[in-house]
Amino acid sequence: MPQVHRAEQLLPGDYVRTGFARFSADGPRAGEYYARIEHVEHIERPGFVGPGPGFGLDRTVKRLVAIRIQGMPGPVLLRAGDHHVARAVDEARQQWDRLHPTWPEPYTAMFVGGKLRAEPLWERTETAGPEPIRSSPGREIKRRPKTFEKPASTLCVGDYLQTQTCRFPAQDMGVDEGFWRVEWIAHLEGAALQTLLVDPEWARGRVTLANVYGVSGVLVIPETTVRVLAVPNPERLRNDLDGPWREKPYFPFAGATVPDEDDQRRKDAALRPPAGADEADVYPSSFSSPADRDLFLNGVTGIRPVPVSQLPWPHRLSKCPHFPRVEEIEKTYPDDWYAGQVAHAELFARLTPDDFAACPYHEGNWAAIAEAATEFAAAELDDDAERGRAAYAMEHLNERDREWARALVQDPICWDDNHDGLTNGQHRTCALRAAGVPYLPVEGRHLPSTTKPEPVDARTHAQQTVRAFWRDVLSAVLGPSHPLVHAAPLFVRIPALRRLLSRAPKPRE
Repeated sequence: MPQVHRAEQLLPGDYVRTGFARFSADGPRAGEYYARIEHVEHIERPGFVGPGPGFGLDRTVKRLVAIRIQGMPGPVLLRAGDHHVARAVDEARQQWDRLHPTWPEPYTAMFVGGKLRAEPLWERTETAGPEPIRSSPGREIKRRPKTFEKPASTLCVGDYLQTQTCRFPAQDMGVDEGFWRVEWIAHLEGAALQTLLVDPEWARGRVTLANVYGVSGVLVIPETTVRVLAVPNPERLRNDLDGPWREKPYFPFAGATVPDEDDQRRKDAALRPPAGADEADVYPSSFSSPADRDLFLNGVTGIRPVPVSQLPWPHRLSKCPHFPRVEEIEKTYPDDWYAGQVAHAELFARLTPDDFAACPYHEGNWAAIAEAATEFAAAELDDDAERGRAAYAMEHLNERDREWARALVQDPICWDDNHDGLTNGQHRTCALRAAGVPYLPVEGRHLPSTTKPEPVDARTHAQQTVRAFWRDVLSAVLGPSHPLVHAAPLFVRIPALRRLLSRAPKPRE
């Protein structure tokens, strides 16, 4: 676990967090998300902070902390609050980092009102720097993604900027380690630089301010060249697009201007080199299934009609009055994560109408509930206000069924295509199955162009699920070519036979 310090407690030699959750099959690497602080500067009552709210700061800013981090293209003005530092870092890396600083002497303040500090403003019990340890190296990357350089002022929101140029040993770095997405940019020029920098000449005419994912503050970059990825990892990009973006600075800067996004894109297009057709193949995939990868990359999240027979069986209906029967059935099953769901399917196939009536979830008119909920969801998807009001009224339903129908849209059953389990709605799905409902509105990730399978009668689907499970078990225990694999229906009808499997010889490798 990392240590946590307030910004004012950070010291040169600390390894502060500069990245977070790189989505990649090869990451994270040991020590990847942390980089060494070389200089710490405290800025009292910074005059360059403009009026207005920001992230993590009150309207009245009394102090900022600026840090210069090894490998960063500029200093970082930290947000107020807690920051993570590494407890332990490889000793060979620490030695290399001390010998190869990014920020040279002399140690002078960079920001107006700033003072360099080698001692914390607030007391801390730990000394600066992490504990030296020995880390095991990761697998070396044979081919790395294409990158290119461009002026900092041409950075675009969405660029993957290199914020860590080195981590010893370099060959141990992950395939796109050190590159993080830009979430917000602004520029400072002219007189505004004089309120920010002790030496405005350092900016070379313009400063680019950037929020970069993983950096808990604003990166201040002079007009120099920066390096970005030509083609980001498509899986990482998809993951990042679905995540939260900081579209405004941690705090406002006096005189800052946000560049026109289209203009930035035009500048970038003139500088960005063409990438090979196989460039995206540089990145190892996090998915073993092509279907799962396709869903991740090209799917959308929303409510859509789903055949009830396509949904997974419940994994634990502990509030069901028949749950003790599920537990007894599950005792006849092998130790398998999927066994609980199949046991629920087996019980469902055995339940009588009187059994269903004993559960309060089955008292509603679920066929009418599903029909009303589907119409309500369709009206919302079409953004038809008048149709939506009529659908929401559901005047033909009684009060209890109306609540169930509205809940199917406002607190929907959540399920992603191809997923193994439901995150909620297990009791409702059981009631819908028992009522013979073919389709219901479900929220989750899906491919809009995919043709849904035809619905299957719930009892038939339950029997198919149980037979397929025991066929797979027999195939695994006896071997796929053993004649008894075809006896799976007997293991469904005669549970006592299942005890024989524990004494059966294992198939030869």
